[in-house]
Amino acid sequence: MKKLLKGLMVTALAFTMCACSSSNDDSTSDTEVVTITVAVSPDYAPYESLDTDGETIVGFDADMVALFPSYINTDDTTYVFEWYNMSFENIVTQIQAGQADIGVSGFTYDESRKVAWSEPYLGTAQVAVVAADSDIETVDDLKGKTIAAQSGATGEEAANAIEDANVVSVSNVQEIFTSLTSGQYDAVVVDSGVAQNYANAQGFKVLDEVLMDEKNYIIAKEGNDEMIELINTCIEQFLASDDYQELCDKWGLTPLED
Repeated sequence: MKKLLKGLMVTALAFTMCACSSSNDDSTSDTEVVTITVAVSPDYAPYESLDTDGETIVGFDADMVALFPSYINTDDTTYVFEWYNMSFENIVTQIQAGQADIGVSGFTYDESRKVAWSEPYLGTAQVAVVAADSDIETVDDLKGKTIAAQSGATGEEAANAIEDANVVSVSNVQEIFTSLTSGQYDAVVVDSGVAQNYANAQGFKVLDEVLMDEKNYIIAKEGNDEMIELINTCIEQFLASDDYQELCDKWGLTPLED
C-alpha cells in the first residue's frame, strides 16, 4: 500500500490502530501484514479528535476502525490500519492520488466527490448552531446572516442553500466554534452529532430544524473495488455487533434506521 507524500503530517505511533496477533518467534511464519492507510481530519468530535495530550485520535470513527482487523484478520493475513492527519479538504485529493487507501472523517455523500463510497454506517443531518443568547430561533431566522461551515464538507452546501446567507468556509471545525463564541459568525452549520457535542460542552444552541438529512460513509479511490469490498465487510459485521449500539451511545451519534 502506498504511503502519504512527504509534507503531510504523519501521525505518531499512537495513531496506529491494529489488532495484530501476539508476537511469534517463528521466523518461518508466512503471515502477511497488510497496511491500510487512513486519511483523517481529527477536528470533528465526536467522530474524531485528538485527546487532551494531542497525541492520540479518539472518537467514534477511531473506535470503529480499531475493531476492523478483528473482522478480517485470518491465519494468513493481518491487517494494520495507520492514521494520517491532514485537513479535511485534502483528504479527497489524497485518496484520488492514491496516497491514502481510505478516508474516515465523518464523510457524508456528495456526488461531486469523485471517490468510491462504502455502505453507510451512521445516520446524521446538517443542522445550524448559534450562541446560547442568540435571538435566532428558526432556520428562517438565518436568512441574510453570516454563517460558517467547514470547507469541502456538505455543510457548505446546506449553508449556501439558506436565502441571502453570507457563507464563510473554514477548514478547521474547532476554529469555527471558537469564532462563533467571539461573535464572528451568526451561526455555523455542521453534522448533528458534532453540533450536539459542542452544545453540550460549551452551551451553544442547536436549531431544531434539519437542513439536510444524511448518512456517514468511508471513502476510497474510484475503481478500488477490492478496498471498498473489504471495508463493507467490516461495516456489515460492525453494524451487526453489540459494539455498534454501545459506541453510538458512548459518542452520542445516531445509528442507522432499520
